[in-house]
Amino acid sequence: MNETFSKRALIRIVSFCAAVGLLILGAGISGYKLMSRYRNTAESKYQLALNNFADYVSNMKTTLEKGLYSNTAAQQQPIFAKLMTMSEGAKSSLSQLPISSDQAVSIQKYLGQVGDYSFFALSKIAKNKELSQSEKDKLKTFYDYACELDMSVGDMAAAYADGSVNLGKALTLKGNIEKMGDSVDQLTLDGGFREMNEGFTDYPTMIYDGPFSDHILQQKPKFLEGKSEVTEDQALTTAAEFAKCSKSQLNYEGQTGGNLPTYNFSGDNLYITVTKVGGFVNLYRNYSEVAKKTLSYNDAIDESKKFLNDMFKEEFEESYYSVDGNICTVNLAYVSDDVIHYSDLVKVGVNMQTGEIMSFCATGYIMNHTERDLKNPKISKQLAQQTLSKNLTVKSCKTALIPTAGKNEVLAYEFDCTASNEKVLVYINCETGLEEQIYIVLESDDGVLVM
Repeated sequence: MNETFSKRALIRIVSFCAAVGLLILGAGISGYKLMSRYRNTAESKYQLALNNFADYVSNMKTTLEKGLYSNTAAQQQPIFAKLMTMSEGAKSSLSQLPISSDQAVSIQKYLGQVGDYSFFALSKIAKNKELSQSEKDKLKTFYDYACELDMSVGDMAAAYADGSVNLGKALTLKGNIEKMGDSVDQLTLDGGFREMNEGFTDYPTMIYDGPFSDHILQQKPKFLEGKSEVTEDQALTTAAEFAKCSKSQLNYEGQTGGNLPTYNFSGDNLYITVTKVGGFVNLYRNYSEVAKKTLSYNDAIDESKKFLNDMFKEEFEESYYSVDGNICTVNLAYVSDDVIHYSDLVKVGVNMQTGEIMSFCATGYIMNHTERDLKNPKISKQLAQQTLSKNLTVKSCKTALIPTAGKNEVLAYEFDCTASNEKVLVYINCETGLEEQIYIVLESDDGVLVM
């Protein structure tokens, strides 16, 4: 009896183990297929982003060349309007690639400035003014860089076109290059973009986001100091809450490295990034079209300030704005004790039909916001004003904390002036009385450009 029972028990145990083994094997195969499908989906998105980036750059080069030969407003207007769209499309595609942010910062800046220049040109055309020779020379410089970028990106897209090298490897190989040998660098997007990025250093400086927007990046994000790292799922929760959607409606798009690491997500017509440290939304873009404009830009500015006040519980002041596609993008800087902190910059895009937030970029604020111990000015506003050119008429004066090229900050008086029907901003150091910076402000119905 015991012997029979033992045999039966043994058979049952063997059968049970076999069944469990089959279940585990089935689950493993299912999981492998699921992971393989996920990798293929992610790879397809990376490949699409790279191909789109290459197409945008190629078309931008061709359009810039046409701009060199156009000489009438009727020809120039559609050219510059197209350039604005393509530069923004190229920036969007570039942001979706699995590369470190520091490997493409100069390329992003170049693309932004092509759009800025186009906006400036359209503003002049709208006022029935012609581009000066120096402005046309800037267009030639943009074209020359576009030729270089087009060649490099075209070669890169061709190298990945046959699918033999996985674009997603950039995510897994980053940070391990030293262990795997220098040749591996050729298999990652980081290596190729680093070489391209190094070549984009001397193109014209045209600042559209407002004074000092080129100086917002520091070595380490000061706002995140002392904060803990969040998990991917925690970041997904934050992204879903910000985008006002469910977590299931967002897709994980990998991580971005560099000096501001982020988790990246996409959804239906939207893209959003969340910082790995602290779990703050850094970038948000809703690509949905806005049918019409019912709100004024003042309404949009009010909506942007209310949004930031609710989010950061801090005061912000608008500096400049632009209107494109019925979306008003407002640039705002943190304000404390009546001092504008231009390093702590935030950009908010507002739907001019509904007041909905369509875009958000807090890179400047996250990188630079910290407690400052500001000293009282050594010289008065009246004394600082005496150093201004006699050709300037002062309309108003504010106090601002401005960044310098050496990644420091100085307190300065911001004099809003006019001269020969132009608006001029002059910054005088509050301690030394020396002139720190001068900007020419160009205004139109669609926004403000600062050069």
